[in-house]
Amino acid sequence: MALDFSEVLPNVRILQALPKNVVMINRGIEDGIFKGDHARLVNLEGYAARAICLKTASEASYWQLYRIVSTESISKDYVYKIIGMNDSELPDSKTAYKEASFTAPVKAEKEKPIVLNNDLPERITERDLIDPVGYEKRKSYFNTVVDQKTFEREMTDFKFSLFASPVVKQTINNAESLRFGARLENLGDRYRFKVQGEQSQNRLQDPETKENISTRSTAANAQFSIYHLTSTVSSLSLINFNSARYSVLATPKSHWQFGPIGYTWHLYENKQGEAFDLSYVPLLDLRTTEVRGADGVSINTVSKTGLRHGVRFGMKKKINERIMLENLFWFRPFQDMSSWALDMKNNNMVNDLKLAVSVTNNLYLDYNLIYQNDSLLKELSNLSQTNVINSLTVRYDVNL
Repeated sequence: MALDFSEVLPNVRILQALPKNVVMINRGIEDGIFKGDHARLVNLEGYAARAICLKTASEASYWQLYRIVSTESISKDYVYKIIGMNDSELPDSKTAYKEASFTAPVKAEKEKPIVLNNDLPERITERDLIDPVGYEKRKSYFNTVVDQKTFEREMTDFKFSLFASPVVKQTINNAESLRFGARLENLGDRYRFKVQGEQSQNRLQDPETKENISTRSTAANAQFSIYHLTSTVSSLSLINFNSARYSVLATPKSHWQFGPIGYTWHLYENKQGEAFDLSYVPLLDLRTTEVRGADGVSINTVSKTGLRHGVRFGMKKKINERIMLENLFWFRPFQDMSSWALDMKNNNMVNDLKLAVSVTNNLYLDYNLIYQNDSLLKELSNLSQTNVINSLTVRYDVNL
């Protein structure tokens, strides 16, 4: 047992203050607190600090405080709540506290005022704020969502990834590919931004001439989320681009999807980063495809514009300390903007199953099994509407 993610322990009081921002509280093993637990302290005025449990006894525990709003927010006069947090939200500079040895004082020192060191160089996120009620809750909610200072602070720390797939095999036209790309994402708690671009060099059999040809495909996407608008809901905004050739014709020549605003429902989360979530986002779909003209020689362009109802189901499962299993499923039925008819067969479905293996702290080996179902490949280009992709990817991550 340990303090679960988002678990709340009320009526918490500080019993003693020790040097180096360590406090003793009136909660311990009997309350489900164990060494290494990660939590935030909240009083009636709001978020006060984050903390890591250093040592526990049956009815008390010692905590290392960090990201303290102000020294005045920590006092024996306040009654606090402790709210469990994910270990994934623990900064790298603080992880050593989880395993650090700590010796509790033999007896309480003479009563003295609490003296803390302000550690505000660490960023404080709006996720740490307690929800007020009534009008103040609505006011706080709006201010939280549009907080420019928090946004600017969380857009200063980034992770950059380089990846390459020397082995990519596709069932469509027996394509073999070499794929490479890069990804950039911020390390924010509240505002999360990610952009990725990749290119593939393909070698495949042209369905018309039956000759082996070389083609190039490009894909890019950007995603922005405001995490935890409520305890279970986050926002989701995205842009997708794709251009591919499975023959001498571009199929599609360009394919844009714009999702200005959608939502993600967090069905399950835990401290190890495991999660299940369900998302919905309406997408403006703009697609152009090259097709043969009536003479069988010339190349024409066909455009198709409409709406897609993007439904996404995501899953993350930790196998062990080095292996993570992830699955991302998209189902996007097309809706014609003139007749408003919904075409469930034209659903642009993709399921991406990934097994990520951590080789070192920065180096990863990813295996992806991707299933695609796109009826327009068959309708416009006389290709198979299904495609299965197997890829082995080497990825290197570095914090900027």
